[in-house]
Amino acid sequence: MPDTCRIKCCGMFREEDIAAVNAARPDMVGFVVDFPRSHRSVTPERLAALAPLVDEGICRVGVFVDEPVETVADLAASGLIDMAQLHGHEDGDYVAELRRAVPGMRIIQAFKVRSGEDIERAEASSADMVLLDNGQGTGERFDWTLVRSVTRPFMLAGGLTPENVGEAITAVHPWGVDLSSGLETGRLKDAEKIAAAVRAVRSLGN
Repeated sequence: MPDTCRIKCCGMFREEDIAAVNAARPDMVGFVVDFPRSHRSVTPERLAALAPLVDEGICRVGVFVDEPVETVADLAASGLIDMAQLHGHEDGDYVAELRRAVPGMRIIQAFKVRSGEDIERAEASSADMVLLDNGQGTGERFDWTLVRSVTRPFMLAGGLTPENVGEAITAVHPWGVDLSSGLETGRLKDAEKIAAAVRAVRSLGN
């Protein structure tokens, strides 16, 4: 179990979302880049307007779904993102190419968990960190018992809310937790829920 569980608040797309994050002080903030299927998607131009508003000390994570390596590398080179989270069908070759394009940038690879085979794929990932999720922003949790065999540090996502994130940390012992839909009211980020989620994680003192 990590000394301190990290928390990432994901899917920011408005200035008021950033203000709420700056007030709550999670470890990471996520931006879903150019994925129109998500109502949280931001264009690179919108990212350029929002990312500089994030307070220093909060890691800015760009979330990508099957984007060309050049797109991710350009955003990293521009200083808009500090980490990249891969949420599509990216493979080991993609991760290696991204490492060459952006030396030193940490990479998170997300895996949809349905079985032990999914856990095995996550264990074998060459990314710096893996994220275990129910899917792409479904807002539902998967069977947490599947992660008991994971030997590498991981982030947990899927169906997490301010009310259950403490339970998740206690049950699963992740390196970090990632919340998005659980921070929303009416498909908009809720400042009170962001603050409550960060408090819930910090209060564990783990």
